[in-house]
Amino acid sequence: MKKIIFTILSSLPAYTFAQSLSIEQLWEKVAESSNYQQDSLMAEVKASELWELYNKRLPVVYADANIQSNLIRPVTPVPAIAFDPNADEGAIIPLRFATKWSAKAGVQLEWALFDPKRKYDIAQQELSIKQQELSQQKNIQDWRKNATLAYLSVVLATKQYQTAQQDAAHYEEILQISKVRYEAGRASSAEYISAQQEAERKQIALAEAWRVLTEADWELRKYLNLDGVQHLASDIDAIQAFVAAKEFQNLEIDKLQFEQALSKLKLNSAKAQLLPTLSANAYLGAQHYSNDFKIMNSDYWYGNSFVNLGIRMPLSAYWTVKPTLSKERINLDITGLKLAEEQKNEQIRQEQKKARIDAAQKKVARYGRIEALALEARNNDENAYKAGRLLLSEYNKSLTAHNKAAQDLWQAQYDLVKVLLELNNAQ
Repeated sequence: MKKIIFTILSSLPAYTFAQSLSIEQLWEKVAESSNYQQDSLMAEVKASELWELYNKRLPVVYADANIQSNLIRPVTPVPAIAFDPNADEGAIIPLRFATKWSAKAGVQLEWALFDPKRKYDIAQQELSIKQQELSQQKNIQDWRKNATLAYLSVVLATKQYQTAQQDAAHYEEILQISKVRYEAGRASSAEYISAQQEAERKQIALAEAWRVLTEADWELRKYLNLDGVQHLASDIDAIQAFVAAKEFQNLEIDKLQFEQALSKLKLNSAKAQLLPTLSANAYLGAQHYSNDFKIMNSDYWYGNSFVNLGIRMPLSAYWTVKPTLSKERINLDITGLKLAEEQKNEQIRQEQKKARIDAAQKKVARYGRIEALALEARNNDENAYKAGRLLLSEYNKSLTAHNKAAQDLWQAQYDLVKVLLELNNAQ
């Protein structure tokens, strides 16, 4: 895991010219995510399905050929008088209506000239494509939000780790001073033991900061490949400014608008089932009949072709479609109510957004001043201890106070970015 040091310690001059990753570049890498690629493939599937519907408007033309052996030829009884005027009344004779061999070859055309549901099927598929685009946009926003928080976590964890390194190094100096004073008889054994204990605590804090940093690094790797990235170029201020400048649509409103449009299409499609359909069929070919297998003999082939125009009137459709019409009207009303409610809530969220962002920004500013004052007090106490004017216990308190102030500031900075992301994505 040593590579993490090169990935996150962006302040080290040795890595200034290494490959860097800014927050802007992070957002552009959404196209490399698995969800984005899946959504792109799904969009291609939806487009193919739309082309299938368009192609149904074209006539279907196909070649048709078959050869049939009539093992048992069908026999039909017919009145004998139809063939013999002298036949007895009521007499019947068996008549075979097939030969031992038959065949058929030709070209068939089928064309649905008018289908009232077709245009609504196409419109629904076009709407489905737009819904897929909306779903992809939602996934993009979610990815960018989560990746930004992961990026921010690495930045803040880096600061925490660097602070822990500095604390551990500074306290080694304090430990040496305590040792010299103890050996010279100017400090008690209790004070020297306390200094050793605090030095161990600094090492524990350093190890814990490394653990947090390691976890943050792995969390960021969920969203993109960090191989080759040696430097995170954006600091906390750059991240906040970048996120605050972004504007996002309320995708929930768009989703409900699509649902409303889909309900209207389904309602009109159900109504279209009450209309007639018109279709055309044509055939051009020939049929073969023979008791011997003489498929190549043209004398046994007979022309066969036709053109017909058919209309189908739905008579019982009114009773079968009526429940569907009622259901779709209700769904349309429900979606309309949901849309109106969401639009009202969006206005409220916008006002809440302003208040929460303002409060979070003020919190960051105040914690920043608190951290600066705590650092000043810590430096003063460190100088006073080194000069022999302050007890070690008092210096340790100032160290703890500064660490607490820094932790509060980092948490407030993280919370501000999180608020900006969540409210901009108002879902």
